[in-house]
Amino acid sequence: MSGADGTAATATDSQLAEQQVFRDVIGRFASGVTIITTTVDGSPFGTTASAVSSLSMEPPMVLVCLNKTSDTQAAILKAGSFCVNILAEGQQDLAYQFARKGDKFADTSYAKGINGIPVLGGTLAHLECRVAETVTGGTHTVFLAHVAVAAGHERAPLTYFRGRFGRLESVREEEAYQAVRNWVLTRRVPLDRPLDPAALAESLELDPGHAAYALVRLAGEQVVTRTADGHYVPTPLTVALADELFGARCVIELGVADVCVGHIPEPDLAALEGYAQRLAAIVAQEKPSLDEFLDASHNFHRHYVGLGGSPQLRDTYGALGISTLWRQTLAEQDWRTRFDVTYHADLTEACRDGDITRARQLICEHTEQVRQLVRNLIDRAGGAL
Repeated sequence: MSGADGTAATATDSQLAEQQVFRDVIGRFASGVTIITTTVDGSPFGTTASAVSSLSMEPPMVLVCLNKTSDTQAAILKAGSFCVNILAEGQQDLAYQFARKGDKFADTSYAKGINGIPVLGGTLAHLECRVAETVTGGTHTVFLAHVAVAAGHERAPLTYFRGRFGRLESVREEEAYQAVRNWVLTRRVPLDRPLDPAALAESLELDPGHAAYALVRLAGEQVVTRTADGHYVPTPLTVALADELFGARCVIELGVADVCVGHIPEPDLAALEGYAQRLAAIVAQEKPSLDEFLDASHNFHRHYVGLGGSPQLRDTYGALGISTLWRQTLAEQDWRTRFDVTYHADLTEACRDGDITRARQLICEHTEQVRQLVRNLIDRAGGAL
């Protein structure tokens, strides 16, 4: 703002916007979402951030603001370099993970960029940067940095608007959908009992309207069935439905192989290898956890499907509920001997070699193997779960 003589006006305390008003107003500015990563003495650091901006085209520079209390901020001061990982649609879980305290890199695979800084896979883009100047601004440190490496991919962005991640849709509705979906698929309610939106909302601490929205959406996915009197009941898992689910995943993954194998960026190959190694390590344990195995396998398949660059494709894969299906069918089973645990590593190797034929063969063979396994398990349960 300028005064009458054209000089910049200086704000006094009485002229400053009220903090809560400012927070509400600035939250209306939709932005992308990034994870800023760096490394010090071999230890990785990272945090979710949205205060990132291009600063200059010549030379290429960016501006990144981090809170002074952030461990990542302190690490960048020591390291002098960092990576701006610009997240793609569907990576909100990763954004939440890096926004919290704790081991942020747990089960997170990454490649190494300049000076060993972590470069996350599956992102919309990334910028590897060297700090040129550091400035203090209120509670934050402002890093002005030269961009040494820049790479982008054809994906849709993850957005942040008024405290929510997503496609500018209600994150609360999405969270309700996931909660109700898990409740139904884990058979917390018997197959023949109607699902009451009000009871679901109370049990899961959801808004009743969001619970009702979730049931409508699940009916469209055939996870629940709408009866003639307007109620919703869980849809039984039959051999036919299981075949359909794995067939759909096979079609999706074959399409990704045709389009992407031979053109997969190194950070994504490193991410797939990391998931495959994690799976091998879990299976090698004396008492391996089925939940840990299924989570790692789901992350592998989700990352692989995400290589296709289509958020709709990734959403379709997520809606199949493969992990939950396995949790239903393999509970109390000796599951370790039933899986081809080398599949993930073999498919990753085919991707690295650019061998589309081998990748397609592995996907088809794996699909037939798991289809047969589920058929046997459902038949033993009387034909439905």
